Amino acid sequence: MINSDEILRLARINKLKPHQQEKHYAQTLVLSGIYSYIVDELVFKGGTALFFFRGLDRFSEDLDFTQTAEYDHNKLKTSISEMLGLIGATHEIKDVKSVLGKKIKVKIEGPLYKLPINKTVVDIDISLRKDIVLKPEILEVIPMYDDVRPFTVPVMKKEETLAEKIRAITTRGLARDLYDTYFLLKKGTELDPELVNKKLSMYNEKLDLKKFDASLIKIEKIWEPELGGLIPRVPPFKDVSAYVLSTVSTKLNSQNPL
Repeated sequence: MINSDEILRLARINKLKPHQQEKHYAQTLVLSGIYSYIVDELVFKGGTALFFFRGLDRFSEDLDFTQTAEYDHNKLKTSISEMLGLIGATHEIKDVKSVLGKKIKVKIEGPLYKLPINKTVVDIDISLRKDIVLKPEILEVIPMYDDVRPFTVPVMKKEETLAEKIRAITTRGLARDLYDTYFLLKKGTELDPELVNKKLSMYNEKLDLKKFDASLIKIEKIWEPELGGLIPRVPPFKDVSAYVLSTVSTKLNSQNPL
């Protein structure tokens, strides 16, 4: 396992807080453990996938996946444990009850560990919806850590991630969903309303501008509290929401002209 000085050095380079850099190290180890057993049965997605592969500047805590085929869940946990054991990290892995899928909690005594309260926690959330529409991309992780070898990961395409983020704005309304949507749109990610509607179909809904606008308004009160500490500078909510609403509106109107 790398030492605390290396975590602090990397944190300075990456402009992360030390505990965030330590968590990123733990996330990298857990991902490596997962994909030393899994091939493509779990597709990596969400904010942490954007952070690892798309240049997102918002630190993300959890590892999110969609299951696309059956796999041995106990072997998956064993594979994670073996990876952590290889670098000498004391850890515990346990399943957590989840209504919508599978959840695993990994607690690690990382490089900054001093007391039990300092354990690094990586939550793994696995959706069982099997609702991947676009073929995932196979991307390579080239770790910044000397004790982790490169490995490949099936990653949700950014267009599908955008569709899921827009769905999330209307169904759970978190500030990070709006920020990630803004990030993807600013990067030129193509918005496909039909793909959004496929994602919303499980709620028997379609993308509706009025409802979408109302969902954006609700996010304003949690914008600063939720994002502060996760990104270097929180952009003004009104600028972000106006840009996202305008972009979504323009795309919808172009597909459904009067």
